Amino acid sequence: MKKSSIVYLILVIFACGSINPLQAKTNPASVPEGDIKWTTIDKALSETKINNKKFILVNLYTDWCGWCKKMDEGAFSEASIVALMNANFTPVKFNAEIAQPIMFNGKTYNFNKSGQRGANQLALDLGSTSGKLGYPTLVVLDANGNKIQAFPGYKDVETLGAILKYFQSGNYKTMDFQQFQSGQ
Repeated sequence: MKKSSIVYLILVIFACGSINPLQAKTNPASVPEGDIKWTTIDKALSETKINNKKFILVNLYTDWCGWCKKMDEGAFSEASIVALMNANFTPVKFNAEIAQPIMFNGKTYNFNKSGQRGANQLALDLGSTSGKLGYPTLVVLDANGNKIQAFPGYKDVETLGAILKYFQSGNYKTMDFQQFQSGQ
């Protein structure tokens, strides 16, 4: 009688939707088709080589950053941006305030406490412009993990699309971003 009660309880839970048996088998790292296929900074180089991408786009963010969340809900959710990023870049979400050491490109980067907060040294190395790091900051790296350019601040769909096309087209080799953007 106890077995039948347990079976009944499990069926009730499934029927109520508290536990979806299909979700239990789904890989939590899998991404719906219409979303950016974000990866982590420590996996970026190997995924870039495996997927034969030319660039890594690092989104430096923090959990408390309102503009970072606005980009997630806006520009990073736009279908044209999702398509450009997934086709041409290895997209990385990197919480700049992560306290754990990060391995990237054969080097370990540690957290640097500064005031009440701080940042991981890799975020500082990648995202600093004029010695300061702001959030969000987008950083484009080549396939070997070398920094090409950082773009601090919030980016709307139009600006982010221009940044992605600037690198995809190869124009970053012959002109600066402002020239490219004014010519579009």
